[in-house]
Amino acid sequence: MGNGFVADGRVAVAASSGRPLYLRLANALAGRLAEQGADGLPSAREVAGRLGVNRATVTAAYRELAQRGLLVLRPGRPSRRRATAAGGDAGTLGPPPGGLDLARYAPDRSLVPAGRVLRWLGLGDGEGESVVHYGDVWGFARLREVLSERMSGWGMRVAATDVLLTAGVQHGLDLLLRATTRPGDVVLVEDPTYPGLPPLLAIHRVRAVGIPVHRDGLHDEEVRELARRHHPVLTIVTPTLHNPSGVVLEATRRRRLLAALAATGTQVVEEQFDPGLVIDGVAPSPLAALDPRVVAVGSFSKALFPGLRVGWMTGPRPLLARVAAVKRATDLSGSSFLEATAWALCRKGELDRQLERLRRAAAARRDIVLDELGRAGDGAGWSVPRGGFSVMVTLAPGVSARAVAARAGELGAWVLPGPLMSVSGRDDVVRLAFAAAGGARLRDGVRQFVAALAAPSAAPLV
Repeated sequence: MGNGFVADGRVAVAASSGRPLYLRLANALAGRLAEQGADGLPSAREVAGRLGVNRATVTAAYRELAQRGLLVLRPGRPSRRRATAAGGDAGTLGPPPGGLDLARYAPDRSLVPAGRVLRWLGLGDGEGESVVHYGDVWGFARLREVLSERMSGWGMRVAATDVLLTAGVQHGLDLLLRATTRPGDVVLVEDPTYPGLPPLLAIHRVRAVGIPVHRDGLHDEEVRELARRHHPVLTIVTPTLHNPSGVVLEATRRRRLLAALAATGTQVVEEQFDPGLVIDGVAPSPLAALDPRVVAVGSFSKALFPGLRVGWMTGPRPLLARVAAVKRATDLSGSSFLEATAWALCRKGELDRQLERLRRAAAARRDIVLDELGRAGDGAGWSVPRGGFSVMVTLAPGVSARAVAARAGELGAWVLPGPLMSVSGRDDVVRLAFAAAGGARLRDGVRQFVAALAAPSAAPLV
């Protein structure tokens, strides 16, 4: 059954074309569907298995055909019978072939943008129309395939169907917290962490417990003791390019970290920086490659630019399904257009070129920062970042980060004091970021910060 459709599909798979595979597959099946309808068309799972392609590719092809009015999608298998009238079959995801959709509050193709923008993205007519409408809650299929392949290169076993797209790391963590925690639950986090996380945890009214971050990163014995004492629901860590220290945990320390958390039942959440941002050596395998139970969240914000609010999450399928349900209830779907833009940038090689630019800039700027910090007096210390654009400065005992930041600001250099990125109010660390300037401007700014370290007003605030 369905041999004709499968034969058409094999022709599409074998064809040499620059067009996306799912679109070639849709075009190959369209003629037979127009002639004989969907009778005999196998499920996406069956077609994927017989053609040796990803199921998400076939699903995307079926959605394209549904938008052309050639299919009525139902759970499990494309419809082999006509859809009922509106209000009849709740499983129907579209109007019957040839029918008029008076249920969906979305514009037809004459009312949506087209032309150069969609052609620049490399989208066909049908796909271009699809990305300006509400999308799949799991996200744009082509980008999920790219991310699956990229994470496979990092040692993770992730199918495209196990990637949930988000509007960035912050959005992903928000969805995860909604899906897994209740007010009062304990969440372990690095201390200090990036400044957006403490207020997010406060909004969810969880009890955030900080894991001290040292100049060389987390110490597993401290992690083990805190997890044993507090029984956290979630533990959020950044083993590659921790913000603000820039530390990359070595492979043995990653395994010890996972072992320290394994017995507690906590859900480990790994915030992933792209390994391509590491400038010294090669980043070890992500935690999610060492243990498939780890939830990984990441985004294009650091690797491309912050305005591209597209990120991802992967992890155990049942947990992802819970997060997807929250996502569907809160924002219906992500931005298909932005997701398609991210896919186009990856396909055109812009991501890899940008990673190379960032590595060169980070290496040059880090050297300036470390050179100037080396002129600071006794007492202060700092991490040696292996990538990224920040360093964590640890102050001498009794010196206030708030006072140092205030004095540095008076001298013309703005830095982030510990209390603004700490769940425990740490006032002994400062984030010195070097993303906003390089060269002589950066050198002058670090000199102003070093002067603030030595100033009398760097004493504790009373």
